[in-house]
Amino acid sequence: MSASLVLHRGGHEVPRKELVRNVLPPATRTWRPSSHEAVLDTAEQTLTEAGYRIAKMRLGVSHEGQRFFGTLNLSTPLTPDGQVALAVGLRNSTDQSFPMGFGTGARVFACDNLTFRSELLVKRKHTVNSVARFSVDIAYAVGALASFKEAETHRIEHLQQEALSDAQAESFILRACIQRGIIAQRQLPLVFRAWHEPPFEDFRPRTAW
Repeated sequence: MSASLVLHRGGHEVPRKELVRNVLPPATRTWRPSSHEAVLDTAEQTLTEAGYRIAKMRLGVSHEGQRFFGTLNLSTPLTPDGQVALAVGLRNSTDQSFPMGFGTGARVFACDNLTFRSELLVKRKHTVNSVARFSVDIAYAVGALASFKEAETHRIEHLQQEALSDAQAESFILRACIQRGIIAQRQLPLVFRAWHEPPFEDFRPRTAW
């Protein structure tokens, strides 16, 4: 799936009905908290109105329910085999730790350590009318999904067709470790082995993808 929800800092997965139990704290002059349920409902409604369908949903909370994290896998594939599809990430807090967040794209990552990544990202502080403004922001992001889907589909197709030699692949792996810090040095032997001896059938084509 294209969306990853990681809960390892005290967070735990919950059913949707659990979000209703989150009690909003009193508002201040400059801060008006929005409920987790309102954030999820706003995202769902905007996606549905734009013609997208949610194939899978995962929801989690932490800090006694004050922080919410969610991922939505959409039934809109980016590859013919359906292994990569559009996805959405959500987060919200009622303890003033971070603003409402909506992220979408081909790769979405939401974690209870507050890491939140996606290609298209929307954030909105908790203020008066914040949910209404958040809805408008999401609508713009969802509106951009069609063009993003087309561009991303072409990009993936190009990567799947571009053959790589062992030397090219090893160069990419080393740069990912030394220059970008994406791969830890201790993982290099495992990554090299995965290239030369693919552990999964999907990894066997010697391409950039």
